[in-house]
Amino acid sequence: LKDTLIPIALVVTPNGPEATAITGVDVVDIESAKIAAVRLVEMGSKSAVVKGGHLDEGPATDVLYDGSSFHLFSTRRVETANTHGTGCTFASAVAAGIAKEMSIRDSVSQAKAYVTGSIRGDLKIGNGHGPLNHFHEYWISE
Repeated sequence: LKDTLIPIALVVTPNGPEATAITGVDVVDIESAKIAAVRLVEMGSKSAVVKGGHLDEGPATDVLYDGSSFHLFSTRRVETANTHGTGCTFASAVAAGIAKEMSIRDSVSQAKAYVTGSIRGDLKIGNGHGPLNHFHEYWISE
């Protein structure tokens, strides 16, 4: 991963614990997320988003470092057990934005909005840790 994929990546999107494992930076707040994002770019990725959903306090803030500047994307934290798939969904939404020729910053912004909406959609199926509601924009409430 460090030697093969990161050096050829346009953007990497680890959560805090993943960024810690990859960079050795203990990601516990926004400042340490910034340091980890810089390290990921130093490893060769063109840009890095360290996602803040695993941070304990405050809003869910994702940190984008594009190689020259930082951009923060914050949303109010949503209390729900239905967050299974957030990382994959976020990365896919960023990739979709890039495929539509959006900038990295705009791709991350729309991905953050989409994932936040999918979490707020609060799809209640099964037991335990449930999935996002990927169709939240089209869901008819009862």
